[in-house]
Amino acid sequence: MPNKYLLLLCLVCAMTAACHRAEVQTATTSMTVAAPSTAPAYKPGAQPTEAELREVVTRNYKDAVIIDNSQSVRFLTGDFNGDDSEDIAVVVKPGKGKLADLNSEYSNWILEDPHQHPPQEPGHRPRPISVQGNDVLLAVIHGHERDGWRNALATQTYLLRHAVGKEFETQSALQINGSTVPALRGDVIREKLDGASGIIYWTGAKYAWHPVS
Repeated sequence: MPNKYLLLLCLVCAMTAACHRAEVQTATTSMTVAAPSTAPAYKPGAQPTEAELREVVTRNYKDAVIIDNSQSVRFLTGDFNGDDSEDIAVVVKPGKGKLADLNSEYSNWILEDPHQHPPQEPGHRPRPISVQGNDVLLAVIHGHERDGWRNALATQTYLLRHAVGKEFETQSALQINGSTVPALRGDVIREKLDGASGIIYWTGAKYAWHPVS
């Protein structure tokens, strides 16, 4: 008789332990399953049509600039600021009689020269950048969510002076080699400018130039 009670006790203990293991495993599995991500994932979109190029430039710059059709490469696409949304960079030139608008402090775009370094002394402001009539400019339009630069809300824009060169192409951060290259947040614009090879990249606050071999 004692043996039967002992056997029954062993069976109860075994069943209790099995149930506990199952509960722990279920809880662990529930904790480790990640919720589906709603963040946009960057995937290169279709190449823009002529109408789309005109629309995105007009939407952001009105008639202050026009597309420079004399360039062999008129635009580049890529995730230049590393936010998983496609951006576009379009080669443009000042519209007729629009220099005052381009240089206005109340404009909707940010005017930058990637070659301009920040002041070394605290409290000093960088030199004001001014567009000239014969300038060739790079209009960079940051994308918004999954539709990228095609999104009507894609209105964060930059106008870059001294930024359009030869052998103009988009490259990923993985394609850029060199121990002196800064940390890259997204794709870069690789080119030759004034005889020097380099990249235009997003620092997290502005666009800057860095020489590469």
